[in-house]
Amino acid sequence: TAAHHRLDSLTVIVDRNELQAMGKTEDRMGVEPLAEKWKAFGWRVLEMDGPDMADILRVLDEAAHGDGRPVVVIAHTVKGKGVSFMEGHYFWHTRVIKPEEFAQAMADLGEPLPASEGEPR
Repeated sequence: TAAHHRLDSLTVIVDRNELQAMGKTEDRMGVEPLAEKWKAFGWRVLEMDGPDMADILRVLDEAAHGDGRPVVVIAHTVKGKGVSFMEGHYFWHTRVIKPEEFAQAMADLGEPLPASEGEPR
């Protein structure tokens, strides 16, 4: 419908980390060739390196210059990128992080822990 109505101001971003709640996407339900499937429905397909801010800005700028087709951006990402115990592990789709894991994740990312309730900021 979006392609039929030439909704070139519509942009969809697909987080393509290749994982889902129960494992690798391709092991559970093949979605490839993903780009070709979107193209078959009349969408303009752009791809980007999800963790790269410069690439994000580049592709969003490119998406803004419409050609009469809606745009889908396939963002190639890594689940848990930069967190030693999370990176690439599918079970973080459903698992709740423990306080000590949160502290480790923040340290891995080089970020300070947020102030606890009642503590000065």
